[in-house]
Amino acid sequence: MKQLLKKMGTVILLVSVGSLGMLRAAGADVETLKLLETAMSSRVMIQIVAKDYLYIGNEVAVTKAKKEMAAALKAFDARQKKLADSINDPKIKNLMAFIDMNVDEIKDTVKKPYSLDNAAVVVDLAEAISEGELKVADQIRKRAKYKGAAFKGQRYDIEQIAKYYMAYQAGLKDDVTVRQMKKTVEHFQGLLQGMKSYKGNNAKMNQIMNRVDKLWKIVHQFYLDIEEGGLPLIVYQTSRKLDDEQIKYAKEVIKVKAARKGK
Repeated sequence: MKQLLKKMGTVILLVSVGSLGMLRAAGADVETLKLLETAMSSRVMIQIVAKDYLYIGNEVAVTKAKKEMAAALKAFDARQKKLADSINDPKIKNLMAFIDMNVDEIKDTVKKPYSLDNAAVVVDLAEAISEGELKVADQIRKRAKYKGAAFKGQRYDIEQIAKYYMAYQAGLKDDVTVRQMKKTVEHFQGLLQGMKSYKGNNAKMNQIMNRVDKLWKIVHQFYLDIEEGGLPLIVYQTSRKLDDEQIKYAKEVIKVKAARKGK
């Protein structure tokens, strides 16, 4: 569990470290960036919860999914507490109250016996919470007058992809799920190209990106063939591999940034 929680925090630190320069240039403070990252990372955690509920309920990678879901809920709560303790703006507080209501409902629902109806509720709640967290981040950004680059969401995309795939296989078959899957795959593809072409990559970071690119070229077609299905375990495992490579990339970026700062 501790390893999972540490893993979930690493990519958040990656974006924080990588964005400090843009933040200072924009005139906002470091604490504002941390709050933005907290809100955005909460979106990832709640998608993990929805994804894992689907996998557990359909008896795919159950042991791993249970551990991951518990860690994601714990990480989400920690981030929400940080936001609540740091924000006094009434409008943002109101948004967070809405999010908290939905979080309480999703926690109650994932404890219930799995059913397709409960799965649909969890998926819808996760989307509502993610939308709320994005709005919280937007409000923080506006009040801080931060005009830096938008925060990217490689991990968010990966979790969305695995969630959409399992949702469709579980019986939540509609055109919206298919469209959202294809849209997310396309979005991740764009982010991947950006990471590959990043001029700050060193040799190790390029090696990691080469592995991600090689894996992505193989598995992205599995994701696009959502209607054909039949590969839930492969999708779960490859999604975790992509996530793990993101963590390795994050650690290397942090290492490089720390080394430059020390000079």
